[in-house]
Amino acid sequence: MTTSCHQFPIDQQPKRRSPSPCSLARCAHPYAAMNKPPVLFCILLLLVAPSIQISTPGDPHYWAGVVEFSSDRVDGETAETSTANRLAQYLSIINSPEADATDVLAFPEGTLNRVATASFVPHPKDAIAPCNILEYEPVVRDISCAARNRKKYVVINLTEKARCPEAGDVRPCSADGLYHFNTNVAFDREGVVVSRYRKFNLFGEAGINTTVYPEMASFETDFGVKFGHFICFDLMFNEPALELVRLGITDFIFPTMWFSELPFLTAAQIQQGWAFSNNVNLLAAGASFPGVGSTGSGIYSGRHGELTTVMNHEPQTKLYVAQVPKMTFPNAAINKIPQPKGTPAQMAKLYLKRDQIDKYATKDLPMTSNALLQESVCYESHCCNFTINYSVKPNLQNTNYYRYKLAAYDAGRTFDGFADGQITTCAIFACSSANYSDCSRRFAATEAYDEAVTFNTITIQAKFANNDETFVLPNNVDTSIVPFDVSETEYTVVPSVGDSTPHNIVTYKLTRAHSDLYTFAIWARKFEQYASAGAANPAGLFSALVLIVSAAAMGGLAKNLWQC
Repeated sequence: MTTSCHQFPIDQQPKRRSPSPCSLARCAHPYAAMNKPPVLFCILLLLVAPSIQISTPGDPHYWAGVVEFSSDRVDGETAETSTANRLAQYLSIINSPEADATDVLAFPEGTLNRVATASFVPHPKDAIAPCNILEYEPVVRDISCAARNRKKYVVINLTEKARCPEAGDVRPCSADGLYHFNTNVAFDREGVVVSRYRKFNLFGEAGINTTVYPEMASFETDFGVKFGHFICFDLMFNEPALELVRLGITDFIFPTMWFSELPFLTAAQIQQGWAFSNNVNLLAAGASFPGVGSTGSGIYSGRHGELTTVMNHEPQTKLYVAQVPKMTFPNAAINKIPQPKGTPAQMAKLYLKRDQIDKYATKDLPMTSNALLQESVCYESHCCNFTINYSVKPNLQNTNYYRYKLAAYDAGRTFDGFADGQITTCAIFACSSANYSDCSRRFAATEAYDEAVTFNTITIQAKFANNDETFVLPNNVDTSIVPFDVSETEYTVVPSVGDSTPHNIVTYKLTRAHSDLYTFAIWARKFEQYASAGAANPAGLFSALVLIVSAAAMGGLAKNLWQC
C-alpha cells in the first residue's frame, strides 16, 4: 500500500544498526580529547552521540538523500575562493543532522569547482581514499574525509583533470598536457573512490573533453544495492544510461544541471518518466538556478513514481531524504514525502525553453464540453488516437485561458545545436492563445487566467517500434511544472501483431480529473539515425557553450553557471 508521510524529525529517525558507533565519532566528539579507557569512552558515546544508521542487505529499504544546490558567485571572486565556499557548503550538508539517516548522498552537476580548480581523481581499480593525500585538490580530499567520518556513500560531480594522453586514446592533447572531464566521483563509507564516470554526452561545456567511448560506471554497496550513474544530458541517449539498465542495474544516481523546456522536457517530468519506463530507482540531484531554467531534484521508485520531488521558482540549497524500497523487495512499503508546489504565478519565475513543436501535426481541442471526444492525428505514417472526456467553463470571452492541441510527431530536432535526435510523440499540450506560436508558452506571473478545461479522463494510444533503438515513456506535467502522481494514470505496453518489424501498442490514460494539465503524452526517443553527443564531437576539445536563453531571463544569474 502506498502511504504518505512527512519526513521524520531528526530525533525521531528510525534506529538502525551501526557497525561501530564509538569509532565513527571518535575524532569529532569532545570525549575524544579525554584520556578515558576505551570501554568507558564507547559507553559515553553510546549515551550521547546519535546513532549512524546503516541499511543492510536484508533490509527492504535504504535511505537516500539528494541535494538541490545553489550558490551565488560574487563579482571578482576567484575560482579558488568560489570553489572553497561551495566545498564548505557541501561539507556542511554531509555533516548536517538532516543527513544522519542516509546511507547514500548525491550532489548535482556543475556546482562545485571549475577548470581552474580541477582535481585529479583516483582510478577506482586502485582503491584509494584520497583523504589527506596532497596529490588531490581539496574538493576530492575533503569529501573523501567527510564520507569516511560520516560513514556514508557520497557521489559528487566535479571538473576532473587527467594527464594526456591516456592509454588507447590517440586524439591530440591540449597544450597544457591535460584532459578536463565533467566527472562523477563515488566514495564509499571509508572515503575510497569506488567509481568514476566521465560525461560522454556533453551539452556544450567549453574546454571539457569526452572519453573515446561512453563508460559504464557502477558500484556495489554494503546494503545490497548496485548503483549505476551518469550525468544530465546523458539521460537523452542510449549510452550509457539505457545500456546500464540493460545490464540489469536497478538503482541510479543522476547529478544534473538540467535546463527545462516545455512541453516534454522539464526536469522532474522527464526524471519520473525515465524511472517509470525503466522501472528503476532514480536519485536525481539538481542544480538550482531557476532564473535560467535550472532546477529539479527528486527520488523516484520505478512504477511507484516520485517518493519526493521538487521544482523551484527561487534558488535553493536543501537536502531531500527518502526511504527507497529495494527492487529485490517488491512488497516493500512505499513512503512518499510530498513537497509544496509553487503556484503557476510563482513558477512563472522559472525560465523555460520551448521545444521545436512548430512542425507537429495538430488538431484543436474543441472548446465545448464533450463526454466522449474521439480523434486521430497523424504525422505521416505515425498516427495517434485520442479518447477524451472533458468539460469547458462557459463565458470565457473576457478572460485568459489555456487552449489545447492534440499533436503527433515523428521526426528530428536539435538540442540547442549540441546534438540532434529523433522524437516520436502523441501529445496533448496547452497554448496560452489561439496562435500556435503561443503553444508551450505560459501566462506571465501578472496575467490572471481561468482553468477553463477540466480533463475527466484521457486515453492516448499509438504504435511504437519495439527495439533497443527506441525508448518510450509516459510524459506529463501540470501548470506548477511537476508531474502527476502515477496513481492518477495508467500505462500499458502490449505487443502488436502482424507488423513486418516488432512494434508495441502503447496506451496512456489519465484516470483522475485535472484542470491544471499542461502536457499529457506518450514520448519517445529514436536513436538509430543520430550519433550521441559525444560521438558527434569525438575530440571533445573546447566546444562552445551557448545557452539559448533570453538576456532578460539570464539577468544576474548568468555568472552562476559553470556548465550545462
